[in-house]
Amino acid sequence: MNTLSKLVIGVEHTVVCRVGEQHMVRRLLPEVDEFTRKPEVMASGWLVGMCEWPAMAALRAYLTDDECSLGSRITISHLAPIPAGTILSVTARCTSVNGRYSEWSVQARDERELVATGTVGFVVVRLEDFVRDRLATRLSA
Repeated sequence: MNTLSKLVIGVEHTVVCRVGEQHMVRRLLPEVDEFTRKPEVMASGWLVGMCEWPAMAALRAYLTDDECSLGSRITISHLAPIPAGTILSVTARCTSVNGRYSEWSVQARDERELVATGTVGFVVVRLEDFVRDRLATRLSA
């Protein structure tokens, strides 16, 4: 039986989190001068991870203990600045399931407005097989 055979389009999950100082753009790549010149707002790199979070949490219910979901598609529009201390509510809704692959529509909102929207996609892998077949060969090359 396919791991995601019970996942249906329309499944939703929401996470709520507080944006911390560690999520600011200046801290994303502090060795890169241009990053350190930015204002104290959330880095889009961190926002991507927060947009993946509710989809990964929803997917966990459909996976076995030896499986994990790996991000394979990310299309995010970062629409508004997000300062530290902001409470984000991020919702992912399943829009497509094809074998071991699923896509999710995501929206992130703060107390005032929509701050991000987009699509994230995940492929489900058996962790042991993935490490053996995909990572070990890259590390030994």
